[in-house]
Amino acid sequence: RSKKTVLSFFHEFSLIWHNKKLSLFFVASIIFSLGNSSDAFLILRAKNLGLTTLMVVLTYVVYNISQTLLATPLGKLSDKIGAKKVFEGGLLIFSLVYFFFGFIKNPIFIWVLFPLYGIYIAATDGVSKAYVAEFITKRESGSYFGLYQSATAVSAFFASWVAGILWYKISPATTFYYGAIMALLAFLMLKFGRLLRKN
Repeated sequence: RSKKTVLSFFHEFSLIWHNKKLSLFFVASIIFSLGNSSDAFLILRAKNLGLTTLMVVLTYVVYNISQTLLATPLGKLSDKIGAKKVFEGGLLIFSLVYFFFGFIKNPIFIWVLFPLYGIYIAATDGVSKAYVAEFITKRESGSYFGLYQSATAVSAFFASWVAGILWYKISPATTFYYGAIMALLAFLMLKFGRLLRKN
């Protein structure tokens, strides 16, 4: 029975991999996840820049409000212009936010960056599933999302491990530059990956 399960898994994986759009999104998501470290690093950075614990909590509340208020409008926008474009926009916002988390010296900018981070969440969380639903079959969905969740979870763990090393061995800013680069690479993969596969 276990042998049959393993063979079934590889068969489903093969079906997914030969779906060009699906496999491209999968690879781009893994690349992004490798740089998407725990949000705890955002909180640490805010404190590192001089915000008090109370102020950090308040900025995180603002982030949650931003995410909640924009989730529905961005979902509707994805229906109009396509989920892929909204998702790509979310990756670019993440890249910019992480870059500036590394670049800024004045903690006042944290009050701008956390709401922007909320926009990234709103633009990618539910939208990513809508994007996949455009070209995935019901038969593939179970295998894909199971594999996707497992792969991104492992990648996110690795991302936090790397982020910790960069934080303590080099500098806190380097942690965020790394995340910004990985998000940008994921964006470029989604944007131009189909051209690479054609060649």
